[in-house]
Amino acid sequence: MRSQRADHASPSQLNRDAVVTLALGIADAEGLAAVTIRRLAQDLGVTPMALYWHVSGKEELLAAMGDRVFVGLPPDTDPAAPWHDQLRELVVALTAGLRAHPSVAALAGPRVLQNDEGRRLTERALELLVIAGFPIEQAAKIARHALRTAVSLVMELATTGSSLDPVQNAEDVRFIRLALQGLPAERFPLLIEAADAFADCADEDAYYSFGIDLLIAGIESNVPARVGHGDTNR
Repeated sequence: MRSQRADHASPSQLNRDAVVTLALGIADAEGLAAVTIRRLAQDLGVTPMALYWHVSGKEELLAAMGDRVFVGLPPDTDPAAPWHDQLRELVVALTAGLRAHPSVAALAGPRVLQNDEGRRLTERALELLVIAGFPIEQAAKIARHALRTAVSLVMELATTGSSLDPVQNAEDVRFIRLALQGLPAERFPLLIEAADAFADCADEDAYYSFGIDLLIAGIESNVPARVGHGDTNR
């Protein structure tokens, strides 16, 4: 599958935002490996040198793509809601941003503290965790785990079938299912029974919701005992 070729850009139309948007489109359609300066220049109808006015190279381009995941974050939350409900909203919003561009989800982790939206998202998460009673060092660890959980959820589902071609993806899922179903029944009866669930995800929204619920429940279960939930609303 190829991304839709962009209309040739005039020098006045070409800007950093347009370059990053096209790069994300190529990554979504063909995978991150397809994103190159030469490919972008070809699709934009310019020379590769023209792009270096907007990004210094592939490394800066990938960083800008990772930053784009955080645009619009953090969401507004109800300050009267319990801290754990507000924290869940933050993780849901982050996961939605990652789901929009799953091929670049891995770029988000290194960029979360390198752009203003990511910093504000992290600051809000830390604030809620401190309200809950966690010391700042532990709150920082939890915030890091929350980011990694969101990234892992999206990346794991995105690679259940490794191909971006729906036909090939279906074949990959079928192969995984048959491989599990072909295991020795006396040794792996439960794996065989769970073959469909491991091979494919029938309800993506439920998958993400359950994963986020597990994360929040784990955080709640570790709230320092000296703090009661009744004191943690804001």
